[in-house]
Amino acid sequence: MRSTIAEISIDNLKHNLSMLRKNSDNAEVMGIIKADAYGHGLVQIASFLRKENVKILGVAFADEAVALRKSGDNGEIFVTIPGTEYDTELYCAYNIQSSVEDINIVRKLSEEAHSRNMKVKTHLFINTGMNRDGIDPKNALEFMEQCKSLEGIDMIGILTHFASSELEDKSFALNQLEIFNETVTLLNENGYHFKYIHTANSGAIANLPESKFNLVRAGISLYGYMDYEYLASKLNLKPILTLKSKVININKIESGDNVGYSLNFISEKQSKIAVVPLGYGDGYHRTLSNKAECLINGKRYGLVGTICMDQCLVDVGNDDVHIGDEVIFIGNQGNESIKCYELAEKIGTIPYEITTALKWRVPRIYI
Repeated sequence: MRSTIAEISIDNLKHNLSMLRKNSDNAEVMGIIKADAYGHGLVQIASFLRKENVKILGVAFADEAVALRKSGDNGEIFVTIPGTEYDTELYCAYNIQSSVEDINIVRKLSEEAHSRNMKVKTHLFINTGMNRDGIDPKNALEFMEQCKSLEGIDMIGILTHFASSELEDKSFALNQLEIFNETVTLLNENGYHFKYIHTANSGAIANLPESKFNLVRAGISLYGYMDYEYLASKLNLKPILTLKSKVININKIESGDNVGYSLNFISEKQSKIAVVPLGYGDGYHRTLSNKAECLINGKRYGLVGTICMDQCLVDVGNDDVHIGDEVIFIGNQGNESIKCYELAEKIGTIPYEITTALKWRVPRIYI
């Protein structure tokens, strides 16, 4: 096995799930495991969540759901992004729940399901202001009227997605929620009722208690992060991923010596450079060059020079660092800690991108 690994704490995953359930006002928690469970391992995280009685798992695309089915998962799986006509066979063949926004796709779903003597479960996606997925609320009643005669369709859910649930200013999110509530009320008054009503994503679980209904969609929060650290603290979340490696070589340099590609770091002093086998080919962003730090023996050290595809270089001064010493890029060591928030801030992104960027060639170890 490689020196570089991503260590996943199942205890912390269980803790986060417990905190999310505690803060979801008795709503069912859907575990969102799209994008390889935000970089933590699709099939493995799904298995652990099922053991904790998570009844519904959410993915982004049908092929992710198919991968779960082929792994032996027989529970409810919901695809959050409305599918295309090319997905209809998969939804039926693998008993996958679909979000819908296009009546023509719903008709094709119905035809496919009817040919198999089954009903495919669907959720109506309402666009309340994100302007990405879903139908105009004004068309919701007409949409449901058209679905009523489709024998292969079982419309069990209705949802929307917030554009700004993580922000302190809740006005836009509350307006979205008002539009959604009016739409659900209208449909209820016309005889359309839904098993699942869901709007709350991770930000809303922490920030919008009125949005929880009977199902919430927990994504990044399951893995211990939120858009903002204060929201993760509010829910008492714990990061579940530690990215670690080992020193594989040490080079002594003098003042004026170059370190790494493109002459991007010229040393101003005599020092030692530790070589560590982690690079942008593993998903550790090249834009962190000369910005990021790591932990060795409980102390912070700066990465210097350009991050390579397979390795990076660490200036350890003249400290007592040796080949084989553990290096922490994300996680805790001694009294020090490096979180995804820190890395994200350095390159102007969000914690989601830090974890989802980690490539398959970094082994995931579940502890």
